Amino acid sequence: MAVTDVSMLRQRRKKKKAVKFVKKLLIILAVAAVIGIIILTKNLWYPKLDGILNKIPAPENTAELAEGYFPLSIEGGASYQLLALDNGLALADDSHFFVHNADGKLLSTSQHTFANPVMTAGDKKVLLYDLGGKSFSLYSKYKNIYTKTTDDPILIARLGSGDSAAIVTKSENYPSVLMVYDGNGRNIFNYRSVSRIIDVTFNSDSSGCYITTINASGGYIVSGILYYRFDKIDRDEAGDPVPVWQTENVRTLALSVQTFGNSDSGGIIMLGDTMCAYYDTNGQFMGSYEYKRRLVDYSIDGSIAAMIFVNEERRTSELVTLNAADGTVYETPLDYEVLNVQVSGDMIYMLSANKVESRTPVGEAVSSVALDTDYDDFCRMGGYIYLLGYDTINRINFN
Repeated sequence: MAVTDVSMLRQRRKKKKAVKFVKKLLIILAVAAVIGIIILTKNLWYPKLDGILNKIPAPENTAELAEGYFPLSIEGGASYQLLALDNGLALADDSHFFVHNADGKLLSTSQHTFANPVMTAGDKKVLLYDLGGKSFSLYSKYKNIYTKTTDDPILIARLGSGDSAAIVTKSENYPSVLMVYDGNGRNIFNYRSVSRIIDVTFNSDSSGCYITTINASGGYIVSGILYYRFDKIDRDEAGDPVPVWQTENVRTLALSVQTFGNSDSGGIIMLGDTMCAYYDTNGQFMGSYEYKRRLVDYSIDGSIAAMIFVNEERRTSELVTLNAADGTVYETPLDYEVLNVQVSGDMIYMLSANKVESRTPVGEAVSSVALDTDYDDFCRMGGYIYLLGYDTINRINFN
C-alpha cells in the first residue's frame, strides 16, 4: 500500500540520512585506525618492505651512473668508509654515521666523536669503534643500539651473528685483552692474552670465537688460532679460560681469518702476508698456499679466498683463488693492474683503473664494465657496484 502521510515520509528520510551518516562515520574511523596502526608499527614493517624493494632485479650491466640520490657527496673529501648493511649502505666519515638504502636515499644519520672511526659489519648491524680510543657503538639501519666505553685503548673490534661484539684492547699488564658482548651490550666473556691478538672470528651462531694471535719465533713472525666457547669454559689455576683447541703456529703475519661451511663439514681460512693456510673445524691443518709475489689485496667469502699479487716488473697483476673446501688453487695472470678485489657468493669482482670485471672462482672472465673516471675502491651489493671516489660515491648496474 502506498504511503501518503507526509510526516511518515519525513521520518523515513531522516532515518535513512542517520544510517548513511553512521556508515560514513564508521568508515572514517576504520581508515583512521588503520593509518594509526601503520604509523605506530612502522619500525616493524618498514624494514621488511625496504628489504623486499631492494630485491627487485636490477637492469643489465651498464657503465651509466645512477641518477636520483647519486652521487653521494662526502663533505671536504674527508676519509670515509662504506660497508653493505642489511640491503643498505653504512657510511662513516670523521664526524658522522649515515645509513642509506640501496638507491642512496638517506635513512638515518647520527654524529660521533671518534678520532679514528672504524666500521665492521655483521648480519644486520654495524659496529663503529674508535681505533686507539675507548668508545664503540652498535647501530642498526635506523638507530643507535648502544654505546659503551672501555678502560684501555681499542686495538680491533669485530661483529658476529646475533650482534655479538668482540672488543680487543691493550693494557699495562697484557699485550691484548678480549671482551665479548652480546646483542644487548652485556659482557659475556673475557680473555687476557700474553700474545698480541690480531683478529677475532665468531663461529656460525656466535657461541664461541676463534682468536688469532701473533708471536715472534726464530726471528720470524708466526700466527696461530685458539678456539673458545662461551658456554663451556674450563679455567686454569689462575682463573683464565682454557681453549677448546689451538693450532700450531705458521710462519706468516695473519691478516684475516674467516670460517666457512658448518660445524661438520666446514673449516677456517687464515690469510697471511706470505701464505694462506686452512684448517678443519677441529683446528687440524689441511693445507696451505705460499705466495710467489707481493700481496696487494684480498677478499674471503665462504670457502673462496681471492688474492691479488703484483708483478712489479711488468706492472700487471695476478689473480689467485683458493677453494679451501677442496684445496684447489687457480692462478690467473692478468695484463693490467688490479686495485681491489671482492668475493661475493660464487663470483669474484675486481676494480682496475678503467673497468670493473667479474670472474668465476677458477679465473674465467664473465663480464666487465668500462669506467671513464678513476675510483679508489668499490663495494658490491645486490645487482649494483658502488664506486668510491675521493669525495663522492656512485653506483652502476652490475648483475
